[in-house]
Amino acid sequence: MIGHSLRALGLTSGEEGAYRALLAVPDSDVTELAASLGTSQSAATGALRTLTQRGLARMVTDERFAAVAPDASLISMLSEQLEALRTGYAAFGELEQVYRDVQARHGVVAGVETVRGAAAMRSRIGQLQDHARHEVCKFVRPPLVTDGDTHASCDAAVRRGVRYRLVYEKAMLDDPTAMATVRRAADQGKQVRFAATLPVKLMLVDGRTALISEADQPVALVTEHPSLVRLASGLFEQVWPTAVPAAGGVSAGDVAGESGLADPDDRLLLSLLLAGLTDQAIAVRLGVGLRTVQRRVRDLMDAAGVDTRIQLGWQASRKGWVA
Repeated sequence: MIGHSLRALGLTSGEEGAYRALLAVPDSDVTELAASLGTSQSAATGALRTLTQRGLARMVTDERFAAVAPDASLISMLSEQLEALRTGYAAFGELEQVYRDVQARHGVVAGVETVRGAAAMRSRIGQLQDHARHEVCKFVRPPLVTDGDTHASCDAAVRRGVRYRLVYEKAMLDDPTAMATVRRAADQGKQVRFAATLPVKLMLVDGRTALISEADQPVALVTEHPSLVRLASGLFEQVWPTAVPAAGGVSAGDVAGESGLADPDDRLLLSLLLAGLTDQAIAVRLGVGLRTVQRRVRDLMDAAGVDTRIQLGWQASRKGWVA
């Protein structure tokens, strides 16, 4: 049996099955064809009607049908599709030229798309994540414009094996909603880091597409222009090594030691500490008292075998407590 599908030629699975069945016998009537396909006579009649109209079957008698040879019927259908493709490609060229002319008249830079409005930005971010195949890199600054739909496209990308490298501006740690986003990213196994300030909001997809936005207004530029993407990528790679890694990347079954920290709250506390937050700010973020934070920091220092917080940061990196 032929392994390839004929659905690209516009046949349904039932019609394709009927054509294959007719090819296997000299001729057939409706009853025989229905029995061969394991379907109803009305379905077989409909399939024969379509095959006859498409030139894939012919009537031998008033009640019997035979398949038309593939070299006669399918080649004709393929030729029609190729002609349609040629016509469509020519139309595409004309429309592309019209688009470029309009963009040029309005002073739009070639290869740069402008997205205006929070809803439009969310939609575009979702589309970019839907098409990601290898890696997404982001600078994340407040205020956030993401919603459930963008989270869904992000989740789907993670399931496809797309790697995420995220740098959050430290100011986001003062926003409980933003902190929930940070927690969610870390829980998904994304690489999360913090920077004191970030120059722009940025999203890079597979090193081929860049979305750049100012923080104070919902307007973004999207581009695949190689030079612009290289500039954006270079900016990200300049910030990434200097950003503070978030603690994480270990399972709850780990124990404090060379492999990692067992308590996810301790990992978050360490991330906030390394990001430069005060004990009071950490207490607010974690919803605990100041003394609790100080006690847990002391416990982490004891676990690391150090006497100062600076030593704690160094040991946390060496022991793999931070990503």
